[in-house]
Amino acid sequence: MLDGRTEGLLSTAEKRASPSNPLTLYLTRLAPSSQLTMRYVLQDAADRLGFEALNLEEIPWHHLQPSDVIALVSTLRSDGYAPNTSSLYVNAVRGVMNEAWRMSLISQEHLLKMRSVKAIAGTRLSQGRNLRRTLIQELMAVCAADPRPQGLRDAAIIAILYGSGMRKSESVNLDLAQLDFTERSLRVTAKGNKELIKYAPGWAFEKLNAWLQLRRSLLVEGQQDDEFLFNRIRRGSHITRERITKHAIYYIARQRGAQVGVKIMPHDFRRSFITRVIEEHDLSIAQKLAHHTNIQTTANYDVRDENERRRAIDRYDL
Repeated sequence: MLDGRTEGLLSTAEKRASPSNPLTLYLTRLAPSSQLTMRYVLQDAADRLGFEALNLEEIPWHHLQPSDVIALVSTLRSDGYAPNTSSLYVNAVRGVMNEAWRMSLISQEHLLKMRSVKAIAGTRLSQGRNLRRTLIQELMAVCAADPRPQGLRDAAIIAILYGSGMRKSESVNLDLAQLDFTERSLRVTAKGNKELIKYAPGWAFEKLNAWLQLRRSLLVEGQQDDEFLFNRIRRGSHITRERITKHAIYYIARQRGAQVGVKIMPHDFRRSFITRVIEEHDLSIAQKLAHHTNIQTTANYDVRDENERRRAIDRYDL
């Protein structure tokens, strides 16, 4: 796509990135949990734009033109990427270009032209699953049957995700100081660097307390407890003094789901929490508990199965 300008761009990229690099500044503005995701997206975008030979920080992003982003969107469409994924790529490039404009590397006119390029239009039906209460009970049972420390830890993670509706990125960043067992509340730092209070039912805090008691019982005398909530556990059931990662949450959901014969993604716990609140209360309460600014976003999380929709129509008699 950039063959005609590759030589010139490569020469510009010979200077190593500095803290004033627009890419570096863009990533710095993101939450730590989002930095890895957007770095991966930008690396893939760069490869598609012909920069495979360069490190990500060496790429002269401010030389990109609207035609480059149009070509990027075209390749994503050809490869069958969903509209939401296409938007993620386009927004990542826009974010870097915004920083380039702030650094006076590009003009406002150039920035506006870059912003004018649209991602793939359209939507896709949600692939999310509504995890019924009986399925959560089965997940708790397989965790309880696991004699390793992973059993109590995984039960606590699932209980908090399903019981409070928080995102996996919020769960991995939880610290002990953010918990209030009396109020059954969790103070989390959510998307947009917003500090929020989430609540979880008593049974979820019981699972959480069981995990923390086990962790503390394994401390050597004189050792202080970890500040964070969930630890990485290595082979041999060794509880490390390291915080769990988002990838580990993904693995736990897939592994425990496979044990009960269901494919589960971490975000299914949040979808199911919101769906259940809509079922048992109403959409406005679900919006407040999910901390969505737009109520339509909450409505999009409603993943009640098709049988329920059919039953609703069947009750619509003359």
